[in-house]
Amino acid sequence: MDKFKQKNNRSRLWRILRIVAMLLVDVGSAVLAYYIARTIMFFKVDASLPNGYLNNEMIIAAGSVFTLVIMLILLDCYNSIWKYAGRVEFTKFLLAYLCTFVILFIGKIILQWMVEIEVWVPIIIMFLIFSAMISGSIRFFFGIGHVLSHIRHLMDAKGKNGIKRTIVIGAGYTGALVINRFINNVHEGYIPVAIVDDDPAKLGQKVYGVSVEGSVDDLEKIVKKHDAEAFVIAIMSITKSQLRRIYGICAKFNLPIKIMPYLTNADEMTNSVKSLRDIKIEELLGRDEFVVKQELMDVSVKDKVVMVTGGAGSIGSELCRQALNFGCKHLIIFDQHENGMFFLDQEFAKKYDTSRYTLVMGTVRERDKLIEVLEQYRPDILFHAAAYKHVPMMEISATEAIKNNVFGTLNVIECAEKAGVSKFVLISTDKAVNPSNVMGASKRIAEMLIETRGKTYNMKMAAVRFGNVLGSNGSVIPVFLNQIKEGGPITLTDRNIKRYFMSIPEAVRLVLQTGAFANNGEIFVLDMGEPVYIYDLACDLIRINGLVPEVDIPIEITGLRPGEKMFEELRYDTESVNSTAHEGVFVNKLDEIDVKVFNAQLAELSRLAFSEKVKETTDMIFTIVPSEYRKDAPGVKN
Repeated sequence: MDKFKQKNNRSRLWRILRIVAMLLVDVGSAVLAYYIARTIMFFKVDASLPNGYLNNEMIIAAGSVFTLVIMLILLDCYNSIWKYAGRVEFTKFLLAYLCTFVILFIGKIILQWMVEIEVWVPIIIMFLIFSAMISGSIRFFFGIGHVLSHIRHLMDAKGKNGIKRTIVIGAGYTGALVINRFINNVHEGYIPVAIVDDDPAKLGQKVYGVSVEGSVDDLEKIVKKHDAEAFVIAIMSITKSQLRRIYGICAKFNLPIKIMPYLTNADEMTNSVKSLRDIKIEELLGRDEFVVKQELMDVSVKDKVVMVTGGAGSIGSELCRQALNFGCKHLIIFDQHENGMFFLDQEFAKKYDTSRYTLVMGTVRERDKLIEVLEQYRPDILFHAAAYKHVPMMEISATEAIKNNVFGTLNVIECAEKAGVSKFVLISTDKAVNPSNVMGASKRIAEMLIETRGKTYNMKMAAVRFGNVLGSNGSVIPVFLNQIKEGGPITLTDRNIKRYFMSIPEAVRLVLQTGAFANNGEIFVLDMGEPVYIYDLACDLIRINGLVPEVDIPIEITGLRPGEKMFEELRYDTESVNSTAHEGVFVNKLDEIDVKVFNAQLAELSRLAFSEKVKETTDMIFTIVPSEYRKDAPGVKN
């Protein structure tokens, strides 16, 4: 504490000394300016002198200097850090001199009227001009130096000392902040050469001397004109659609693209350029995120006992995080993945009261374990995310896919119904529609369990379909990033393959809100936006890592894997969709299922799968879920 006080006292003393030094500089510059003005005014010996001026010159000079210093004090011109001075400090400084002029002019009139002492206005004007020049050059020395340094670096050869000639996108407050920071910190490697902004009213205007030269659509000619080497996107409230458009135009130049982070405190503002970051791939995929409807969250999870199967997985763990964030009463995390559960517990113990959640090791295949857990904790709502999800692995493990994804789901449904669970939500996938692979077909059969049981059970039930989520374990993006890290190549099954993408947090928020709609076996679909070409995704990942596609990192086409489709669908052609109370969630109008036939098929599927009859199990899967794509799927033996 004593060290803190000593440091604080030293800081206060240094501040006082700095103010006193600046005050003395202002007094000295004002005195010097006064006598420069006097010398110029009375240079000729025979010049007619103002009446009574010389006899009272010392008093007039002292009054002028005193008035100026008082105005500088009153307008707070001694508490600024002039190294970072901007328009506010400059305005205060200029206003002090204008106020001084007004006061001295009024004083001149009073002196001339009351005591017949004449003070010439040109002397006042020259005194203030010279004083402002001397004092201002000292105050704004750093700023002037940085501007001159900026000009010098602009004239330097391209790429010298690692400094990049930079186009700033955005001429608003954030853009001005970035440009000011660039000019004052040239050593950080960015020299602004031009600004682009889509607001036509800003065209031709300048921000700290840098011109707004056009809109984003004019980038090609602006890049050529200035031989630009980098882009910085400086728009504070930028949407995904805006960012995608800007990125799409910038990407073709194969130059580094940086973006300003959101500023949330003063420290970030002063260090904003240091924290410039790369664009995240999730910012380029999907449409703008939907706003959470709190009333739906309240119905779904707030003050409820929530259980998540597969709670240590990518989707399951995020369901757990958000259930806790949105105020669930208690959370039961159920999974057989030991490492995942361990790390999830470590994460949650730092953020939440450990009495709010319980971890249970177990598998959905064990009915006795499920009954024990459900009877003990009596959850209000259960999110079933436990499933095998990797398409190639399930192609070679059809019986395991059925045991886990179908009959594991059936176990959870039946045990939850018996325990009196109010709501049940199945996490499904777009691969369940017209499936060409075992994994997708197994999830479609799980959906059919929801549809058939939802009409007869007391428990309200629903399934939620959505596409790929960004960054989930084993998904394409982490694989591509690892390949880029290793220097390539990126391996891609087909140049024209397309997929839907959504961030894990947004997908889970929508799933949680969908829990409010669950009733009698509905299949809900999330608004995934437009599908993305995986080849374009690979190129974007290469670019945002500062490399050039097909130059620094090659892309190899390997051919479709067994059971892989060129594109995924969110609903069957015979299904139509209706809107819900949330604009990001739709409910499918489903074809009727013959329950008697379906149950008989399930019984036969169970016999085959648990008898490890792989081919017969696979045939039975696609008898239950016929698919026009299965027979044409690559690598599939028919």
